Amino acid sequence: MTTDIKLIQTDNVYDIVFDDNGDIANGDFLDSILIYALFGEKRASESEVPIASMRRGWIGNEGKTFENGSKLWLFEQSNITRAVLNDIQSTALDALTYLIDDGYAVDIEASAVLQNNQVVLNILIYITQSKVETRFFVLWQNTGSN
Repeated sequence: MTTDIKLIQTDNVYDIVFDDNGDIANGDFLDSILIYALFGEKRASESEVPIASMRRGWIGNEGKTFENGSKLWLFEQSNITRAVLNDIQSTALDALTYLIDDGYAVDIEASAVLQNNQVVLNILIYITQSKVETRFFVLWQNTGSN
């Protein structure tokens, strides 16, 4: 894998890491791209969010045929059910499919679970048939299920 900027999560916000010399620290390309793909916001459609000013989305996606990011943000206020967890998995896979299309991975799996009142997203990225990268993200904390 190639290198990219190193990101760190503090208080649910990702920020760039600087090394001791004040230069931007190097990180793993995969970590950066997962954060970007999953937590960058795709704009919701009219059927998903009827009020235009609340559809969010990244302005850099405007006018493009392919939008970066995901719609995971749509689930922030959802009651957590198995169906919602399945939708979170599907949304995450949709956001990461371009890694396969662009040749960075041969397959990707995602699973969302409710664990200790947290929604946890587990990602398996098959770089090759024999090399698998595993990442997990806590999407929401202090949540329960119906």
